[in-house]
Amino acid sequence: MLPSPTLPLLLLPPLLLGALPPAAAARGPPRMADKVVPRQVARLGRTVRLQCPVEGDPPPLTMWTKDGRTIHSGWSRFRVLPQGLKVKEVEAEDAGVYVCKATNGFGSLSV
Repeated sequence: MLPSPTLPLLLLPPLLLGALPPAAAARGPPRMADKVVPRQVARLGRTVRLQCPVEGDPPPLTMWTKDGRTIHSGWSRFRVLPQGLKVKEVEAEDAGVYVCKATNGFGSLSV
């Protein structure tokens, strides 16, 4: 069996990676909870999960874009998860730059 072709998926890294110390975890804007993999590769036809490790108090709502276009419920193979984005049955057209934007009442953060 031949290996399936791969497809690069890009996730823009934030300007600052890392988590804040517990003492700084008071109410405030979203912040990074962990490092982000800046470039992921997915096999065509497989499922890939892009991470958006953010936290905040209150917990932020997340929104994803691909190449500047908002990913919404009409994108049947895409599912926004609390800490990421799942893409089922990856196709060549899925290659691009993915950005996660986390927002709460104190501000927002793009990953």
